[in-house]
Amino acid sequence: MRVPDRRTSTLLGAILLAGGVLLLTYWTLYLTGLADLGQSDPVVAGFEAAFLLADTLLGVLLFLSGWMLLRRRRGGPYLMIVAAAMSLYLGLLDLVFYSRRGLFDSASGAAAFELVLIGTCLIAGSYCLRVGWHLWNGGDS
Repeated sequence: MRVPDRRTSTLLGAILLAGGVLLLTYWTLYLTGLADLGQSDPVVAGFEAAFLLADTLLGVLLFLSGWMLLRRRRGGPYLMIVAAAMSLYLGLLDLVFYSRRGLFDSASGAAAFELVLIGTCLIAGSYCLRVGWHLWNGGDS
Protein backbone atom coordinates (compact mmCIF):
# COMPACT_ATOMS: atom_id res chain seq x y z
CA MET A 1 0.00 0.00 0.00
CA ARG A 2 1.29 3.42 -0.93
CA VAL A 3 0.37 6.64 0.78
CA PRO A 4 -1.90 8.65 -1.55
CA ASP A 5 -0.58 11.92 -2.96
CA ARG A 6 -1.21 15.15 -1.04
CA ARG A 7 -4.14 16.35 -3.19
CA THR A 8 -5.98 13.00 -2.97
CA SER A 9 -5.32 12.73 0.76
CA THR A 10 -6.57 16.24 1.40
CA LEU A 11 -9.74 15.78 -0.65
CA LEU A 12 -10.63 12.38 0.82
CA GLY A 13 -9.75 13.49 4.35
CA ALA A 14 -11.97 16.56 4.07
CA ILE A 15 -14.87 14.48 2.67
CA LEU A 16 -14.60 11.94 5.47
CA LEU A 17 -14.41 14.65 8.13
CA ALA A 18 -17.51 16.29 6.60
CA GLY A 19 -19.27 12.92 6.77
CA GLY A 20 -18.42 12.68 10.45
CA VAL A 21 -19.79 16.18 11.04
CA LEU A 22 -23.04 15.33 9.22
CA LEU A 23 -23.41 12.16 11.29
CA LEU A 24 -22.78 14.14 14.46
CA THR A 25 -25.34 16.76 13.38
CA TYR A 26 -27.94 14.07 12.69
CA TRP A 27 -27.54 12.51 16.14
CA THR A 28 -27.53 15.93 17.81
CA LEU A 29 -30.88 16.72 16.17
CA TYR A 30 -32.21 13.26 17.02
CA LEU A 31 -31.15 13.13 20.67
CA THR A 32 -32.11 16.71 21.51
CA GLY A 33 -35.48 16.36 19.78
CA LEU A 34 -34.97 19.59 17.84
CA ALA A 35 -36.31 17.73 14.79
CA ASP A 36 -38.67 14.77 14.84
CA LEU A 37 -36.60 12.12 13.09
CA GLY A 38 -38.81 9.23 14.08
CA GLN A 39 -38.84 9.60 17.86
CA SER A 40 -42.68 9.76 17.91
CA ASP A 41 -42.99 6.12 16.75
CA PRO A 42 -41.77 3.82 19.56
CA VAL A 43 -40.65 1.01 17.21
CA VAL A 44 -38.66 3.43 15.03
CA ALA A 45 -37.28 5.17 18.11
CA GLY A 46 -36.10 1.83 19.51
CA PHE A 47 -34.51 0.86 16.20
CA GLU A 48 -32.75 4.21 15.87
CA ALA A 49 -31.59 4.08 19.50
CA ALA A 50 -29.95 0.73 18.77
CA PHE A 51 -28.08 2.42 15.93
CA LEU A 52 -26.50 4.97 18.26
CA LEU A 53 -23.56 2.72 19.15
CA ALA A 54 -22.99 1.63 15.54
CA ASP A 55 -23.21 5.20 14.28
CA THR A 56 -20.86 6.36 17.03
CA LEU A 57 -18.31 3.79 15.88
CA LEU A 58 -18.88 4.85 12.26
CA GLY A 59 -18.33 8.50 13.22
CA VAL A 60 -15.08 7.62 15.02
CA LEU A 61 -13.92 5.67 11.96
CA LEU A 62 -14.81 8.57 9.66
CA PHE A 63 -12.92 11.08 11.81
CA LEU A 64 -9.90 8.77 12.23
CA SER A 65 -9.67 7.88 8.55
CA GLY A 66 -10.14 11.54 7.57
CA TRP A 67 -7.42 12.62 9.99
CA MET A 68 -5.07 9.84 8.84
CA LEU A 69 -5.61 10.76 5.19
CA LEU A 70 -5.04 14.45 5.91
CA ARG A 71 -1.82 13.55 7.73
CA ARG A 72 -0.92 11.10 4.91
CA ARG A 73 -0.70 8.11 7.24
CA ARG A 74 -0.65 4.59 5.81
CA GLY A 75 -3.69 3.34 7.76
CA GLY A 76 -6.04 5.94 6.27
CA PRO A 77 -7.19 3.84 3.29
CA TYR A 78 -7.72 0.81 5.53
CA LEU A 79 -9.92 2.76 7.96
CA MET A 80 -11.71 4.25 4.96
CA ILE A 81 -12.54 0.71 3.74
CA VAL A 82 -13.83 -0.30 7.18
CA ALA A 83 -15.97 2.87 7.50
CA ALA A 84 -17.31 2.39 3.96
CA ALA A 85 -18.27 -1.23 4.60
CA MET A 86 -20.00 -0.20 7.83
CA SER A 87 -21.85 2.60 6.02
CA LEU A 88 -23.06 0.14 3.37
CA TYR A 89 -24.22 -2.34 6.00
CA LEU A 90 -26.09 0.27 8.05
CA GLY A 91 -27.66 1.77 4.91
CA LEU A 92 -28.93 -1.63 3.77
CA LEU A 93 -30.19 -2.41 7.26
CA ASP A 94 -32.07 0.92 7.31
CA LEU A 95 -33.53 0.23 3.89
CA VAL A 96 -34.82 -3.22 4.89
CA PHE A 97 -36.20 -1.99 8.22
CA TYR A 98 -38.08 0.99 6.79
CA SER A 99 -39.32 -1.02 3.81
CA ARG A 100 -40.81 -3.61 6.16
CA ARG A 101 -42.38 -0.85 8.25
CA GLY A 102 -44.08 0.51 5.11
CA LEU A 103 -42.51 3.96 5.37
CA PHE A 104 -41.89 4.17 1.65
CA ASP A 105 -45.51 3.32 0.75
CA SER A 106 -46.48 6.97 1.15
CA ALA A 107 -44.93 10.03 -0.41
CA SER A 108 -44.34 11.80 2.89
CA GLY A 109 -41.56 14.12 3.92
CA ALA A 110 -40.27 11.57 6.43
CA ALA A 111 -40.03 8.93 3.70
CA ALA A 112 -38.18 11.31 1.38
CA PHE A 113 -35.80 12.34 4.19
CA GLU A 114 -35.07 8.71 5.08
CA LEU A 115 -34.53 7.79 1.42
CA VAL A 116 -32.03 10.63 1.07
CA LEU A 117 -30.17 9.44 4.18
CA ILE A 118 -30.13 5.82 3.02
CA GLY A 119 -29.09 6.81 -0.50
CA THR A 120 -26.28 8.94 0.88
CA CYS A 121 -25.04 6.04 3.04
CA LEU A 122 -25.11 3.64 0.10
CA ILE A 123 -23.58 5.96 -2.49
CA ALA A 124 -20.89 7.36 -0.18
CA GLY A 125 -20.13 3.90 1.20
CA SER A 126 -19.79 2.42 -2.29
CA TYR A 127 -17.55 5.24 -3.49
CA CYS A 128 -15.35 5.20 -0.39
CA LEU A 129 -15.07 1.42 -0.56
CA ARG A 130 -13.92 1.60 -4.20
CA VAL A 131 -11.45 4.43 -3.61
CA GLY A 132 -10.16 2.95 -0.33
CA TRP A 133 -9.66 -0.44 -1.97
CA HIS A 134 -7.83 1.20 -4.89
CA LEU A 135 -5.55 3.12 -2.50
CA TRP A 136 -5.00 0.03 -0.36
CA ASN A 137 -3.82 -1.87 -3.44
CA GLY A 138 -1.28 0.81 -4.34
CA GLY A 139 -3.25 3.17 -6.59
CA ASP A 140 -2.74 6.91 -6.62
CA SER A 141 -6.36 8.06 -6.62
